[in-house]
Amino acid sequence: MTMSPRRVLLVLSEAGTGGMQAMVGVLAGGLADAGVEVHLAAGGDAPMPAAVTEVVERGATVLHRLPSPRGAGLLQWTLGLRTLCRKIRPEIVHGHGLRTAWPIAIVADRRRVLVTCHGLPPDDLERSARLVRRSRITVAAVGPGLADALRRAGLDCWLIENGVPDAPLATDRDLLATSLGIDPSTPLVVQAARLSPQKDPLTAVAAIAAVPGATLLLLGGGVLEEDVAGLARSLEVTDRVVIAGWSPEARSILGAADVVLLSSLWEGQPLVLVEAAAAGVPIVATDCPGVGDWLVDGVEALLSPSGDPAALAKNIGRALDDHVLRDKLIGAGALLAERHTAASMVDRHIDCYQALLAR
Repeated sequence: MTMSPRRVLLVLSEAGTGGMQAMVGVLAGGLADAGVEVHLAAGGDAPMPAAVTEVVERGATVLHRLPSPRGAGLLQWTLGLRTLCRKIRPEIVHGHGLRTAWPIAIVADRRRVLVTCHGLPPDDLERSARLVRRSRITVAAVGPGLADALRRAGLDCWLIENGVPDAPLATDRDLLATSLGIDPSTPLVVQAARLSPQKDPLTAVAAIAAVPGATLLLLGGGVLEEDVAGLARSLEVTDRVVIAGWSPEARSILGAADVVLLSSLWEGQPLVLVEAAAAGVPIVATDCPGVGDWLVDGVEALLSPSGDPAALAKNIGRALDDHVLRDKLIGAGALLAERHTAASMVDRHIDCYQALLAR
């Protein structure tokens, strides 16, 4: 008889508003709806995405704050996780991010541990795989490209693809434009991503400068915020580049866009692209690891080489101006969203948890 877990502890090394944290919130809600008692441990006191706050506020998940693991805090984070495991006695401990692997392996029964890799710099894959392999815990990868890369690096892993709930109602375009101080009649390109080197927002800004009349809305903050603002000034597009920071209404804002953009250098399987597909908005992205290995250029998205603003600008223009192509991308996106539902993602997780319990 196959056993389903009754109590699961989801673990994030750090709180935050990124795609990994949002995916964990969706998973927590789905597990709770399936009758699982869900606990979520996260390091630090940073804000969490709407998907997490919603499940906590409705009592579907218990949120436990651990010390920040940064620097010397890793020991205190690990000790806090050990205390939490002894207190709630989870049947499954599920870490998110490979950095959680060894601490969890130390404090929990390794036979009942799953750690999901949501993405790694390609240059770091082999070293990380080698270190995690020694922990003898089960690893899953988000996205087929990442799974294949980890396997090539010698790490056996399961595949668990991202999924999202149905898209919320789109934000009213006129109200959004008024709040941002932009013309509601101009094309709106939205990139919801951290302003970090991995996401390469500088290429996004350079690309939008080559698309006359289009406005780029950047939803996210990060270490490159001043660089992004400086580039917008030097390219004389400050009136067409809006740095809005993170918003709990990001999914609704995506639905109001004419194009959803992602200019990353590498990814795992970006949740925001599944969200864009579910919202019925064309996707323009870079053909980086974690994107080009599961999206087909000219079908679900328009893809161009990473770090190439001219090619990215050309695809933004095509997605805005070619209405036949837009309809094709939107239709393929709808099929993509049907394959990446929250329900299917949760079911896959429960299957993995059952496999661990059957050992």
